[in-house]
Parts: sequence; structure tokens; C-alpha cells
Amino acid sequence: MRRLSTLPRSGWLFVAACAVAVLVAAALWLRDSPLVEVSEVSVTGASGPDAPKIEAALRSVARDMTTLHVREDELRQAVDAFPTVGHLEIQSDFPHALRIEVVEREPVAVVARGDDRMPVTAGGTLLRGATAPDDLPLIEDARDERVLRLLGTAPRPLLRRADRAFTGSRGLTVRMADGPEVYFGSATDLAAKWSAAARVLADPTAEGATYIDVRVPERTAAGGLAPIEDEEEPTGEPVPGATNPVPHPAAPPAEDPAAAAPVDPAAPAPASPTTPAPVP
Repeated sequence: MRRLSTLPRSGWLFVAACAVAVLVAAALWLRDSPLVEVSEVSVTGASGPDAPKIEAALRSVARDMTTLHVREDELRQAVDAFPTVGHLEIQSDFPHALRIEVVEREPVAVVARGDDRMPVTAGGTLLRGATAPDDLPLIEDARDERVLRLLGTAPRPLLRRADRAFTGSRGLTVRMADGPEVYFGSATDLAAKWSAAARVLADPTAEGATYIDVRVPERTAAGGLAPIEDEEEPTGEPVPGATNPVPHPAAPPAEDPAAAAPVDPAAPAPASPTTPAPVP
């Protein structure tokens, strides 16, 4: 019986190399082929007046890609001109869909530049062209790192209630809208100080305070409270100008001993004190 001829070792290596090359070429062709081109682009997360432009720029660039070859650097370059865009979260959905989430930079304050109001992030980035929110505090200098750090650690509900933030005679200070000033002092333990401020602001007994001192968060203080006036007992006299005066209580009628005693029909009539009794 004739034995089958076998290839030498070098021949098998050549065949294997050719097979690998074919597979790589097929993968490269498929990666950029129309079979997996992006035709459905979903963009979420963009807000403000620039949102339509951001979405249009991302869709335009994404449709030149495939779901097997997403060029993230080109997508990021497409929105570099928009300061509100922080980063992108990209997810491909084989074979034709691409999902892009825009993660925006969160402003923490608004700085006034002449007649313009410009939002600024906790890192000091001015969001030029973005609409300044109405419910963020006003600051004087976008380069004041201590004030920006203070606002960057603020709980969002309290940040939305703040009117101004600045450095005053008691250090870092936040003036609440229609509320007290909160003294933070230094830029240390800011999270603990905000927690202490939140507890005092939520306490009904602190309502009406003109300031809250949280420079030492373990020993907070609220000042400027009006003294509680003692309530006066009602006198029953009409109050001048009152529409509903308090009625004066009627005095109880005097007791009549005679009226109170029971009458016995069989008993003789009592003698009159002015008529002498008859002589028997």
C-alpha cells in the first residue's frame, strides 16, 4: 500500500500563514463593509440651546462608521467646540445601531460678565455659549477656586436655593435666596459643613434666622432669630378694628335661695315678716 505524501514542516507553516492572512483580510473587510454600517444613531443627554447642533454633529460623523469600527476619537472631536460636553459614552448595537450618551459638564455657579451671565463648572471651566440657569448662585470671580470647591460639594437641592457665594469677613459665605447667610469659614470639611447647614435649614425652630454658622460643624449656631412673644389671655373686650371681636361672656345669674328651695303643697304658707301672727 502506497503511503500518502506529506508536506514538509515549512509547507504547513506556509498554509497556516495563508489561512490567517485570509481570515484577517476577511475581518478587515467585514469591519468596514456596508453589511455593518451605522444607519441608526441615538443621541441622548444633550440639553440647552446647543443640543440640536450637538446631536446633528454626532449623527453626521457616526453614519460614516460601522458597528464593528467605531472611531471614538472622531466623535469626540466633532463636539469639541461645545463646552457643555464633558465626555461621551458610546455603545454599538450590531449590526446597524449606535447609541451615544452625552455626559455634560455640570455648572455650579454663574459669573456675570457685563450684561452676560455665564455658567461655570466646579473646575473653573466657563461654559461659553451655554444658557445660564436661573437657579444657580452668582459669584464674582470664576477663578476663585475656594468658592468653586465650596459650591462643587454642595447638595444639589441646597445649591439650587443659593443666591450668592463669596468670601466675606467670616470666610466662605453662601447667601441663601430668601433665607440666611451661611458661614463656612475655611475650605476644609465642606461635606460635613453642608450636612450641618442642611439640618439647621430643615429645622422649623431656625425659621427666621439671619445667619447660620457652620464653621465648626459639630457646634452649629443660628442667629438673628426674633424672640417668641408670650400669648396674651383674651380679655373679652372687643379689639379695635377687628372684624370678629371676641364676645364678652355673660355673668351667671345670682342664685335665689327661695327659688332654689322645693315647695310642699301641704305645708302652711309662711308668715309674712310684716304681719303679726294671730293670737290663739
